[in-house]
Amino acid sequence: MKRRNFIALTTLGAAAVSIPFLNCGTTTTALEKKLALPQALSRITDENSIIAIGKAYGNIHAEEYAVKTLEQQLQKNSQGALVADNTAEKDIDTFLEKNIYNDLDHGNTIVLNGWVLSITEARQCALFSLTR
Repeated sequence: MKRRNFIALTTLGAAAVSIPFLNCGTTTTALEKKLALPQALSRITDENSIIAIGKAYGNIHAEEYAVKTLEQQLQKNSQGALVADNTAEKDIDTFLEKNIYNDLDHGNTIVLNGWVLSITEARQCALFSLTR
């Protein structure tokens, strides 16, 4: 076997063996996926705009602009009740929708990049910007 072929096959073999393990440390639960995606906003604007909104929120609320902090904020409602990690996806959507409506009803809104958003939606954008 020629040296060139040996190196090419060795490199290819090493890559083939390591590819399945690339995402081992980054498993994402359904809850984490749902928390990071503002459903209504994602229907009317693109991913880059959501990221820009999230970064703008992070500039204003730097103390919250961390994945764990935002996840903790988004997992609880105004009464302090938490949504569990094993909650069904449709129930997570319902939980977040109720939080958004509650924010809007109580004036918990913020203007970011020309968008009037509930605090819940703004936090979702911030989390989205950190996880993309």
